[in-house]
Amino acid sequence: MVYEDGQSPSAQDVADILSRGASENTRLRGQAPHNGRSPFELLEQTPTKNISEASAVSVPVHFAFDSAALTPQAKQQLDVIAEGIRLTEGTVKVVVEGHTDAKGSVHYNENLSYRRAAAVRAYLVSAKKLPVKLMTVEGKGPHKLLDKADPYSAAYRRVQFRAG
Repeated sequence: MVYEDGQSPSAQDVADILSRGASENTRLRGQAPHNGRSPFELLEQTPTKNISEASAVSVPVHFAFDSAALTPQAKQQLDVIAEGIRLTEGTVKVVVEGHTDAKGSVHYNENLSYRRAAAVRAYLVSAKKLPVKLMTVEGKGPHKLLDKADPYSAAYRRVQFRAG
């Protein structure tokens, strides 16, 4: 689920989306066959794009250009995300993905997106007291643009959360 500027998910929405993603991940990893089919058959018949979209929450966490510092507005958004993660009662591991626009080199943007995701995780751990073991960090750089028509849009400076 992609939230635009001015939109914010509820904590319950975050918990529901991440929990749905965790159950999809468990089913697809072969923990239990479904209707006698192997996990590999399920993978072939289930579009990966739909799974990742259904199990991810993308919020417009604002960062200044070329910065990984969280703004006060970003912290307010993350407070809701933290409450949603807390509602899963520690049953869902979360991947914090950082993203950038396409300005600059790919290598630089991959590093910057990782630093942004790490800053988000650090905030969630230190300020919101979430267990660090529940969250991993990934930097996606400019590789997952939401709309390739304008690859330089500030809207791509986002953090996305998905069940891991």
